[in-house]
Amino acid sequence: MIVISSAIVLQAASPTGLPGGLTLDHPVIGWHNVVTAETIVADTEEAGFPASNLANPATHLEWRAEDDSEQYLTITTNEVDEIDYVGVARHNWGSSAIVVSIEGFIDGVWTEIVEEVMLPDDGPALFRFDPQSLAEIRIKLQTGDDIPRAAVVYVGKLLIVERKVYVGHVPLPHGRKSNVINGMSETGNSLGGIEIGAWRETTIPLSLITPAWHREYMNPFLAAVGKRLPWFFGWRPETYPREIGFCKLVDDVAPVPTGPSNLIAFDMPVIGVV
Repeated sequence: MIVISSAIVLQAASPTGLPGGLTLDHPVIGWHNVVTAETIVADTEEAGFPASNLANPATHLEWRAEDDSEQYLTITTNEVDEIDYVGVARHNWGSSAIVVSIEGFIDGVWTEIVEEVMLPDDGPALFRFDPQSLAEIRIKLQTGDDIPRAAVVYVGKLLIVERKVYVGHVPLPHGRKSNVINGMSETGNSLGGIEIGAWRETTIPLSLITPAWHREYMNPFLAAVGKRLPWFFGWRPETYPREIGFCKLVDDVAPVPTGPSNLIAFDMPVIGVV
């Protein structure tokens, strides 16, 4: 789920729109991340499940609060550069009916920069706000039906893709893959199946990318994440806000200039968490 602040929505609806002719439906990639084990703290944490786990992109490590009271996850950015998103993966905030909002420390006061929302499910969530320099930012979790938990938190500057994604793309939440052992008896009866693995898989097709944009923005992203680090991806954030993924590349990307325009086209095969 992507949650876009009302300030950006109003800006996009204005006659001038967003900078560079971009729209809220251009794909977004959340890979830049300033969260470290030293810069994120929680109001409470259960023994063995510290807030520092949220700085690790491995989704099997969790932060868990001690109780179901209102909680804050606070990140000191140590940055002067602008940031514009918070990403969260492997949480229980949707199923636990936990109201979430994002606050920034502005002029000595905690100020809401992404309005309160009840997430529809426990899938990857991305909160997008107006780019700004923030010394501190925090996630507010109101009291819900269960103790809040999460595995990954990213905070940083989104990479907004130069061109939209059109046909030939399966949205990551719909690219279901599983590994199942099916049992059959000697007489041919089905004994049921055991699912030993499940994930999401798709290919992101990008085309009509200008060489200058690729060299300035896409190439640094590809060099930084490789096939090791996961990132948040939304292919049509405004039209399909629930189709957000937390994924990583499974093959190397080979950008190819195509004639006669010399614009670049390439595919990004990825796998993501359920």
